[in-house]
Formats: sequence, C-alpha cells, structure tokens
Amino acid sequence: MINKTKILYFMADPITRRDAGNRTHVLQMLEYFNSRHEYVELDYVGVKEWGDWNNTDYEEFNRLFPHCNLHTIKLRMPKDNIFRYYFKSKLPNQLRKKRAKRNGNAVIDDYTTVHLHQNFNELLQKKKYDCIIMSYVTWSTLLENNPNVEGVKLIIDTHDFMTAQFKGRAGFQLGKTFEREMKLLSIYNETWSQSADEQYLFSQFLPVKHRFVPIMYKDNSLGASLVESQEYDLIYVGSENDNNQQSINWFFNTVYPLLPKDIRICVIGKICDYFPSFPNVEKHLFVYDLSEYYHKAKLAICPMLNGTGVKVKVVEAMSYGLPIVCNLRGLDGLPIKDGNGCLRADSPEEFAHGIQSLLTDDKYRSKISEKAKETFNTFFEINKCYKDLDKVFNISLRKENRVRTLSTFENGVERRALEAL
Repeated sequence: MINKTKILYFMADPITRRDAGNRTHVLQMLEYFNSRHEYVELDYVGVKEWGDWNNTDYEEFNRLFPHCNLHTIKLRMPKDNIFRYYFKSKLPNQLRKKRAKRNGNAVIDDYTTVHLHQNFNELLQKKKYDCIIMSYVTWSTLLENNPNVEGVKLIIDTHDFMTAQFKGRAGFQLGKTFEREMKLLSIYNETWSQSADEQYLFSQFLPVKHRFVPIMYKDNSLGASLVESQEYDLIYVGSENDNNQQSINWFFNTVYPLLPKDIRICVIGKICDYFPSFPNVEKHLFVYDLSEYYHKAKLAICPMLNGTGVKVKVVEAMSYGLPIVCNLRGLDGLPIKDGNGCLRADSPEEFAHGIQSLLTDDKYRSKISEKAKETFNTFFEINKCYKDLDKVFNISLRKENRVRTLSTFENGVERRALEAL
C-alpha cells in the first residue's frame, strides 16, 4: 500500500462559487490533488464565516472533490454565554490587536482570531500532517510560533504581493509593511507564486525555496474550429473587485467612444453591475461554462490600471488562443512580456488602435493568436503544470517506483494484487 502524503490546504473562501480569480486557482489545485488521491490525502480547511459557507457550498465541494476532505472552522465564538465570550474571545482579541500595533505588525492585516487559532490547532493535534499549504500571508499567524507545526513542511500559496495591495491606504508605510510581509513569508519552507514577477521579488529577499505555480488550463483552442461563427468582436470577463470596476469604467469612458458603433462586445461576471448598458454590449452576470463565449469571440481585452499578480482572465483567454489587448498591469506576472500574444496599450488611443488592428487584419490577428497559444503551452498548459506539481510532492518518483515494482512480478496473482493498489 502506498504511504500517502498528508496535506492540509487552508483557504478561507467557499471556492466552488467560481466568481473570482483566486477561487479559480484553488479550484484548479483541488482538481490536481483529487486526481492524485492515490498518493495524497488532502484536507481542505475553510473559515465558516468567510463568504458565509452554506449547504450548497458543502454539497458542491463533495461532488467535485470526492477524494478530498472538507473542514470549516469558525472565526468567532458564539455569544450564548456573554461572560465567557467577553473573557475568552473579545478581550483576548483586543489585546492581540493592541500588541500587534505596538510591535508594528498591524501594517499587514491579520484576519485570524483567538477562537480561530484554537479551532485550527485542534485540527493539527488530531492528525500529523506532512505538509501545510496556507493561502494568503494574511492568515499566517495561524502558523507563526506554533509548536504544532514542528517538522511539517510549510508552503505559502501567496496569491498576491500584499504590500502592493495595501499601498492605497491612509498612512501606508512601505518599509514597515514590506518588512512585516517578508517576516511572515520567512515562516515557510517554500513560497508559491502565480506571478513570475512576484516569484522573482520574493526570491531576492528570502532564503527559502521559491516556485512559480501558475494558473493552469487545458488547451481550449482546439474547440474553436467547431464554432460556425464568431458572434463577438471582444470579450471581457471580470469579478466586481475595485480594480476591475475602475478599469472597466476607464474602458467604457475613454476607449469605447473611439471604437466603431457596430462593434460587438460580450462582458461576463459580476462586473456587469458596475457600468452602464450599451446597445452593442451583451452582459452575463454568471456563466458556468465560459467555453461557448470564448470560442465565439475574436479577441479578449484586459483593461487593468491597478492590481497585483497574474490576471487570470489573460491566461484563460490565452488557453482559447485569443489575442489580448491590455494595459501594462495586464502583463503582470507573465513570464515573458513581449511576443506573448498580448498587445500592450496604455492610452485610450493605443487601446482602441490595438483592437482595431486585430479586428481589421485577419492575418495579423492569426499571428498574435499563435503567440498566445505558444505562451500558454509553454507555461500554463495543465499537463505540463501537473508534472511540475508531481515533482513537488515526489509523486512522479513514486509513480516510477510503482511501475518498476509491478514489472518485477511475474506471478499473475501477485501482479493483479499490485495493480489493484
């Protein structure tokens, strides 16, 4: 019998809702771990109040990932006993916040509570994990100075460079914020970055292992030939976060007026609630399967003025072989910045010109499309990424040993028994 690697994967969100890029990444990771259940025993840990987990979230998780275990732990203590709540929860949390502020640690948000620490440690005491993967540095105090993780490999799935996320706050202090983020990241044996830029940044300051673990998709470009016509000239997919709101309004306020009035635009996601309706713009608040819409589009856009990390919408569009017109921030995190299937356009005039040049010249659009496919297959194609992850958890080595062991048995009974493992 194979000795499975026991992994705890922490991500507070109810990830099956598929309405944000960070959840897409975790869904993809869970698909990977579920497919490797012969070698990995994975416990996913979410936070009950974070996103208000409901029965549908639990049912969908168990349906999608039958080989992964789901735990949700509580952030807050019940108030049924006010005396107990005050002295065991409210007062200790207030003291923690004051201590963090006094020590200069409050510059990076700490979303944890005393009650969450207790619940998390109960899980650690019930099972000896080989590896803990923590999503976001803002939850890292769960592991900081925690005796229950001694001897456990700790990995931080960073998602974002948080110092850059906090730069717009009143009273922001770059030095203190960056120093605190690096100190929290130093807890870990290994950092994972979806952004090649952030991997490079972290590697300059932390003497630990750094990996580029990108968003990954199957090659979706093959299905394009099955589509009879391309109904949309442009497609944009986005959640309702502040950066997307600012960017989509920049596009419609400054770029859209420069485009032909008969251009056909499809916008998908909660971002649809944050810009006016236009006669040639089709809105879809939620689409379970984006394939049909991507296949019917000629190109994708990613107007992005602020933000950090790789843009999931850019990689997703690449998987369909679509050229992308984007600002500088749309290129964030990509391992190569030029000749990658993206046209960079920072002014409204450049953005409109990039769109027009792709729509009016089929040969040029085909050329940029091939660059997008090449970039995608080099860095983001799912089978390539799975092989890289197999190396992280020594699964490729165990697969080889398993095959080698099977080949040494000539007795049919023994062979069939091994093949059933």
